[in-house]
Amino acid sequence: MLRRALDLLAPPGCWACGGPVNLASPLCPACASELPWREASTGRRDGAIDRAAAPLALAGPARDLVHALKFRDAPGVASLMAAHVVHALPAGFFDPRAAVVAVPPHPGRRRRRGYDHADALARAIATRTGLPLAAPLVRAGGRGARQRGAGRRARLAGAAVAVRAAGAAPARCLLVDDVRTTGATLQACARALRDAGARRVDAVAYAQAP
Repeated sequence: MLRRALDLLAPPGCWACGGPVNLASPLCPACASELPWREASTGRRDGAIDRAAAPLALAGPARDLVHALKFRDAPGVASLMAAHVVHALPAGFFDPRAAVVAVPPHPGRRRRRGYDHADALARAIATRTGLPLAAPLVRAGGRGARQRGAGRRARLAGAAVAVRAAGAAPARCLLVDDVRTTGATLQACARALRDAGARRVDAVAYAQAP
């Protein structure tokens, strides 16, 4: 509440360039016009995932929004990121029978940040699509605990033991994360959901890393 009150008195600057913004968006119009939209944003069956999408490249203002959400204590940008996802993808991508499932964070990083960035994005997407939320996944310890900076082979090997289901999964799931790099984390989550009873798993990330 205090943060919101301060924002009303002195609106925060654009998360990309620091310039002035209005209260309706965390990006200024110039930076919003430079968002790196991807032409080929959806893909078909890949491993345990039926369809995957990432409407933006991890560059420019999109990267700045991801960093704000993930590292700069700005969960409020999730609403704009969710709007980008929902408006960029065809309506048929969002199965009305699916439940939105966030990729679970490592508990240590959630404690340090004070919030779960993927959950913030998943909740914002659920709000915009009207889909229910579900939280059947938990992050396990061990090799899969940290993947940023690891090579593709290490990520794929580590992710295999990084996630498990703590209960039954919805029959249809929309898996949500902020960034897709190799896809290892999303695949691990999708396998865990299928092991827990999911019959279909679609996945969406806000941005695709190079």
